[in-house]
Amino acid sequence: MLKFLWNSNNYNIGEKDQFWGNYHKINSSTWIKNILKETEYKQIENLDDIELNDKLIIVDSYIHNKKNFYSKLSSVCENIFLFHLGDEMFHVPNITNEIYQNCKFIWRTFCNNLFFDNSKIKCIAVGYKSGIENKKVYENRKIKWSFTGTSHKSSRHDLLFNLKEIKPNFIHQTKKFGDNSSLDAEKLSEVFCNTNFIPCPNGFFHPETYRLYEALECGCIPIVEDSYKYYDRLFPNNPFIKIKKWNDAKEVILNWSEDKINKKRDECKNWWSDYQNKLQNDIKKKIEHEKF
Repeated sequence: MLKFLWNSNNYNIGEKDQFWGNYHKINSSTWIKNILKETEYKQIENLDDIELNDKLIIVDSYIHNKKNFYSKLSSVCENIFLFHLGDEMFHVPNITNEIYQNCKFIWRTFCNNLFFDNSKIKCIAVGYKSGIENKKVYENRKIKWSFTGTSHKSSRHDLLFNLKEIKPNFIHQTKKFGDNSSLDAEKLSEVFCNTNFIPCPNGFFHPETYRLYEALECGCIPIVEDSYKYYDRLFPNNPFIKIKKWNDAKEVILNWSEDKINKKRDECKNWWSDYQNKLQNDIKKKIEHEKF
């Protein structure tokens, strides 16, 4: 039988592990449920519900601290299909790779050079936070661009410096990641659904952040930093606007016509829908042992 276990909040050995394990369960559950919508499985809550020779879909983070857990799990399950979340820095690669050997297949967020062409590992979008939704498709969005989050890196300061005079905008800065001043998903959805462009600066350790996929989910046009051609490697033929420096984004936000904006928005909307549909079907085929 194919079973599903969310394990990111289990078997953690420290406060940091537990914080991020809970964070991923809260914020990524809707995304994972979405990409598994074509796959039939029985959800379980703990290891006591696993029987010999079951196939298991497991969602986890900080797996480098769970080596013994995965060793034991592989002795019980016929196949393990791992969704590995949150490993931006590729923690302890030797142990992570050793754990990967216990799995039939791995889907992981935050790609790097070791995984782009790995036949056993598929890099997937980080996805949007749970609660984000396209509340309404505004025909004439009132906000030219929006930014929410911390300005912890120099490129984010550069973003705000170059774009802040372009009005109307929506800027909501927080002092640190995940603090109480962060916008909730409902408010963020309302803002994004009324915004044309979402500048998506690189994350603290990695180019990807939730922001890109929240923008796509809300029908916005993402503007990304073109670092090492990362997004072209991860998503060939993607429709994102790519810039080398944030000053390059000014002309786009200021001068694009409504027709050009609508055309690019439709392009992004269709790409995002196609990406999700293909991912859902590819996951189903892989788990059912069909050709991937």
